[in-house]
Amino acid sequence: MYRLVVIDDEYLVVEGIKAMIARQKLEYEVVGCAYDGIHGLEIVRKCQPDLVITDIRIPGLDGLSLIEEAKEYCPDTAFVVISGYTEFEYARRALSLGVKGYIDKPISIEKLKNVLERVERECFQSREESTAMRQNREGQERLKELFDDSVSAMAGGRGGEFQKYMEEALRQLGDLYVQTEDFRREVYKWLCVQSDILTERQPQISRDTLVSYQEMEQMASREEVRRYARKIVTDITRYIEADKTGSSHAAILELLAYIDEHYSEDIGLNELADRAGMSTAYLSVLFKTEVGTSYVKYLTELRIRQAKKLLKDGYKVSEVSGRGGYNNYRYFCDIFKRHVGKTPNEYKHNY
Repeated sequence: MYRLVVIDDEYLVVEGIKAMIARQKLEYEVVGCAYDGIHGLEIVRKCQPDLVITDIRIPGLDGLSLIEEAKEYCPDTAFVVISGYTEFEYARRALSLGVKGYIDKPISIEKLKNVLERVERECFQSREESTAMRQNREGQERLKELFDDSVSAMAGGRGGEFQKYMEEALRQLGDLYVQTEDFRREVYKWLCVQSDILTERQPQISRDTLVSYQEMEQMASREEVRRYARKIVTDITRYIEADKTGSSHAAILELLAYIDEHYSEDIGLNELADRAGMSTAYLSVLFKTEVGTSYVKYLTELRIRQAKKLLKDGYKVSEVSGRGGYNNYRYFCDIFKRHVGKTPNEYKHNY
């Protein structure tokens, strides 16, 4: 139900609108009414309605001035004006204030119904769709954060944290996917990815021993899916707690040694993942967990450190660019200045 405030100096008009809305069972609830502009503004401030229907000529504060004042307190409220006055000056000012509709006196059920349905269609439904889209986007962003956090917890052997993140992920998935079929599909994808990451750490485990598509396909309710998912998460947590050998740390140390030796080459995260026998997604999170920064930032900082050393040793800027893995001279100069605060030439001449 949309919240409505009615303002008119004629008692019969106010009561007539309330009666017509009730009789037609429209999607509106009258939460306040007033017979002058000053009292009407107080009601609008207090009730924060979705829609205000106001006469233009009312005592105390005219309808258009009321709208102008009310918009400061209720920017999302829609306004409709009712009046027997059709002079251009009123229409022009109403248009500038963003009034959503007009009702000429005498007011009939058909006139009222038409304008209310139009306002609902043009204002409220689009607002609800916009809100739903925003909530969906925020939910998806939170899921990405939860995925990174859960993988980080797994990499660090923190089973309790992993379980906490996965529980929140289940709630988020439940909010985003209302239909059982959609919820089941998305939860299955999450469980598969988490299981695959676990098997990268512990090759003796198979995804098939953890997650069964056939079982999940038979689940007819969201609650069944949740119970099953929590069981899988508990199993994965046990494996995480049992595997605190530090093997991931050793793998990262080997990769760091390789990067230090080959930093001037075009080393991508995919190549490193292949060397370590991991997926790119898992290595990305694991690297940040163990090193404290992303792979790209680590490589860039390493190259800048080496470039500074070469510049101090007297190498030309163009030589330093090539030796540091930057084939594009201009790009090297830009990124060097961004990190050091000076151009390579300025840095070189200071030493």
